[in-house]
Amino acid sequence: MQVTPTQSVIDPLILTYILRIGIYILVIFYAIFALVIVRQVTLMTKTLITPVSPIVKAISIIHAGFAIGLAVFIMGTL
Repeated sequence: MQVTPTQSVIDPLILTYILRIGIYILVIFYAIFALVIVRQVTLMTKTLITPVSPIVKAISIIHAGFAIGLAVFIMGTL
Protein backbone atom coordinates (compact mmCIF):
# COMPACT_ATOMS: atom_id res chain seq x y z
CA MET A 1 0.00 0.00 0.00
CA GLN A 2 1.50 3.31 -1.11
CA VAL A 3 1.05 6.39 1.03
CA THR A 4 0.44 9.63 -0.87
CA PRO A 5 1.14 13.00 0.73
CA THR A 6 -1.90 15.04 1.62
CA GLN A 7 -2.48 18.13 -0.46
CA SER A 8 -2.45 21.48 1.25
CA VAL A 9 -5.60 23.56 1.13
CA ILE A 10 -3.54 26.70 0.48
CA ASP A 11 -0.75 26.60 -2.06
CA PRO A 12 2.54 27.79 -0.49
CA LEU A 13 3.21 30.04 -3.49
CA ILE A 14 -0.11 31.83 -3.08
CA LEU A 15 0.51 32.18 0.64
CA THR A 16 3.91 33.73 -0.10
CA TYR A 17 2.37 36.30 -2.46
CA ILE A 18 -0.32 37.17 0.08
CA LEU A 19 2.34 37.62 2.76
CA ARG A 20 4.42 39.85 0.47
CA ILE A 21 1.45 42.05 -0.38
CA GLY A 22 0.62 42.33 3.32
CA ILE A 23 4.18 43.37 4.14
CA TYR A 24 4.18 45.95 1.32
CA ILE A 25 0.95 47.47 2.61
CA LEU A 26 2.20 47.61 6.21
CA VAL A 27 5.49 49.26 5.22
CA ILE A 28 3.73 51.84 3.05
CA PHE A 29 1.33 52.69 5.88
CA TYR A 30 4.30 52.97 8.25
CA ALA A 31 6.04 55.43 5.89
CA ILE A 32 2.86 57.49 5.55
CA PHE A 33 2.45 57.47 9.33
CA ALA A 34 6.03 58.72 9.74
CA LEU A 35 5.34 61.60 7.34
CA VAL A 36 2.21 62.49 9.30
CA ILE A 37 4.31 62.56 12.46
CA VAL A 38 6.71 65.03 10.80
CA ARG A 39 3.78 67.26 9.87
CA GLN A 40 2.33 67.12 13.38
CA VAL A 41 5.68 67.87 15.01
CA THR A 42 6.17 70.81 12.65
CA LEU A 43 2.78 72.23 13.63
CA MET A 44 3.55 71.61 17.29
CA THR A 45 6.91 73.40 17.13
CA LYS A 46 5.26 76.42 15.49
CA THR A 47 2.63 76.55 18.21
CA LEU A 48 4.70 75.68 21.26
CA ILE A 49 8.16 77.17 21.05
CA THR A 50 10.63 75.55 23.46
CA PRO A 51 14.39 74.92 23.46
CA VAL A 52 13.74 71.22 22.80
CA SER A 53 11.62 71.84 19.67
CA PRO A 54 14.47 71.61 17.13
CA ILE A 55 15.63 68.32 18.63
CA VAL A 56 12.15 66.82 18.48
CA LYS A 57 11.76 68.01 14.90
CA ALA A 58 15.13 66.50 13.95
CA ILE A 59 14.19 63.17 15.52
CA SER A 60 10.90 63.11 13.60
CA ILE A 61 12.70 63.82 10.33
CA ILE A 62 15.24 61.07 11.03
CA HIS A 63 12.36 58.72 11.83
CA ALA A 64 10.65 59.56 8.53
CA GLY A 65 13.89 59.03 6.65
CA PHE A 66 14.30 55.64 8.30
CA ALA A 67 10.71 54.68 7.43
CA ILE A 68 11.06 55.72 3.79
CA GLY A 69 14.43 53.99 3.57
CA LEU A 70 12.90 50.84 5.02
CA ALA A 71 10.09 51.00 2.46
CA VAL A 72 12.57 51.31 -0.40
CA PHE A 73 14.67 48.47 1.02
CA ILE A 74 11.67 46.17 1.42
CA MET A 75 10.42 46.95 -2.09
CA GLY A 76 13.86 46.09 -3.44
CA THR A 77 14.38 42.87 -1.53
CA LEU A 78 10.95 41.26 -1.57
